[in-house]
Amino acid sequence: MKPLIEREQYMQTLRHWQDWLIIKVITGVRRCGKTTLVKMFVDELLQSGILPEQVQYYDFESRKIRAIGGLKEVYYHVQDRVIPDKVNYVFLDEVQTVDRFHYIVDGLLVRQNVDIYVIASNAHFLSGEFATLFAKKYIEISIFPLQFSEYYDLLDLKSSNLSKTECLEKYLTEGGVPEYFNQKNISQEQADEFMRGVLQTLLKKDLIARLKVKKKKKKRRNFNQMVYYVFDSIGSFSLLNSISNMLQIKDINIDKKSINRYLDALCDLFVLYRATHFEIRNEEHLETLYKYYFVDPGFRKVCFLRQDMQYDNTYWLENMVYFELLRRNREVYVGLIDNKEVDFIAIDHNGCTSYYQVSWTTVDKEVLRRELASLKLIKNSNPKYILTMDTDGSVYNDVRKVNVVDWLLEKEGLGKLT
Repeated sequence: MKPLIEREQYMQTLRHWQDWLIIKVITGVRRCGKTTLVKMFVDELLQSGILPEQVQYYDFESRKIRAIGGLKEVYYHVQDRVIPDKVNYVFLDEVQTVDRFHYIVDGLLVRQNVDIYVIASNAHFLSGEFATLFAKKYIEISIFPLQFSEYYDLLDLKSSNLSKTECLEKYLTEGGVPEYFNQKNISQEQADEFMRGVLQTLLKKDLIARLKVKKKKKKRRNFNQMVYYVFDSIGSFSLLNSISNMLQIKDINIDKKSINRYLDALCDLFVLYRATHFEIRNEEHLETLYKYYFVDPGFRKVCFLRQDMQYDNTYWLENMVYFELLRRNREVYVGLIDNKEVDFIAIDHNGCTSYYQVSWTTVDKEVLRRELASLKLIKNSNPKYILTMDTDGSVYNDVRKVNVVDWLLEKEGLGKLT
């Protein structure tokens, strides 16, 4: 039996929303652990006294669904199994793959004794008819691959002799896709092949099919080159322009409109996350200026012929910090002040704001000066941090330097995803 990784933060969120008459939409990239989390939650329901017949779970990518029939047959199959005098828990996994699936959800929502959970690896439906029909009737619960503290606990359970810093270095290469580690117990080759398979499913089944990229070899090759360039350029400022310029240099003909469509689709698949810029002095959102962050470095590790990914890369440390801040806070932005960039602005669930710069090290005085420059322009008293691999814990006026490994392992600072 595969070992389950406890994901207490997400379990707390599911417990919080249990029995509310609101649709729980659980989203995240393929194989980040959504289905396993749901099954752990179902086990907890059963252990609490919920009867098995009160729980219905359907995987809409399985053959069992096709055996039931079309949309109408599935709808009545689910409805007929609802017990009238008890709370029923219905889990619809990858239901967005079925045309007009919202009719199933709508039919269940009108019943006062049905608790609905929709699990999805594509957010595209949230901007369509589903959003129109169920506005203010659903909450999205975002699931990410393992965060560093979970990864560290996993290695610790295996009695690893690695230091905390060495664990972080491995994490920045391997990432946190849970099934990767089950496969790695068999062999490294099998683990890498598993990751390649997930990536190919994302690109070929989910992305290329949806965008209807032409099957001509040149079209597919150009598309793949664009995607791989994006994966290798995380944290780049104004990525759309840099992609367009790179393609022109390589004589690849993809217009900006198409590039933008591809980026939107990668965001819908939770492969990329888009961070909006926020002008600090004018308190203004810059809706046309973004940075993109990659959900897990493990995908990047297996998608290039060259396997020389450097773990001591500030961009990948920045990438990891971005997702940690997303887990801990309500909102995360990239900051701008007087044309200088602040890596991140985080607004927590109580509305408190903090500012972060990320650098592998600031031992070099010029690097330290550069990292402090934008933070010193911020004149309010909100907390300001430089996250780095350094361990000196220095304080520069109101800017505190914090060891990023210790910060990542501060479990009491994680907050609730509600």
